[in-house]
Amino acid sequence: MAFVPGSIGRPPSLSDEERKSLILQAAETVFEQFGYGDATMEEVARACGMAKKTVYKFYPDKASLFGALVESHDDIALSEVRSPSPLGDPRDRLTRMLQELATLILSPRQITLTRLVIAESIKYPELARRFHRDCVEKTLGHVTQALTQDAALQLPDGVDPRIVADMFVSTVLGTVHLRALMLNMRKAELEAELAARIAFATDMIARIFVRTD
Repeated sequence: MAFVPGSIGRPPSLSDEERKSLILQAAETVFEQFGYGDATMEEVARACGMAKKTVYKFYPDKASLFGALVESHDDIALSEVRSPSPLGDPRDRLTRMLQELATLILSPRQITLTRLVIAESIKYPELARRFHRDCVEKTLGHVTQALTQDAALQLPDGVDPRIVADMFVSTVLGTVHLRALMLNMRKAELEAELAARIAFATDMIARIFVRTD
């Protein structure tokens, strides 16, 4: 018997991981529709077609459910951003990494989560702190690691690679991120501007930090 989202109960063939995945999918929809403050565990249970006690079995409260949603997206995001290969032109490596990061940060799902956190940040500051730690800081750490481990790049002594990574990503995203969040930029417009920004940022970093010996 096939599982139908929105129906009560669950088929016994579903594994715990499958149930958790369905709950997170439903939670994302519910949080987007109602906001964190007005969303309820009951509504999530209804949306995923499971008994409320099943949702509570995996996520004891709304905060843990939202945290799991953020972490699940972060795990997917970083797994899809490949560590730069040590082979080939360092500019090409930097370009690919930035393209992948920009695509993920500006993806519809990430934009939805970011809007949700911003909207609820005053009333629920713990959401903002968790989102910043689990998404923003981890992503920045990934870029920092990629820059420091690339043998073709040589950061001057005393220069904090995390600051370089932050400036690198900020140069690419800039106000594009804000406009994507607030103005729903058209995909073609977004891609064109990102391509120009990525080319500029890559050239800037390569000119300053790529080894010439």
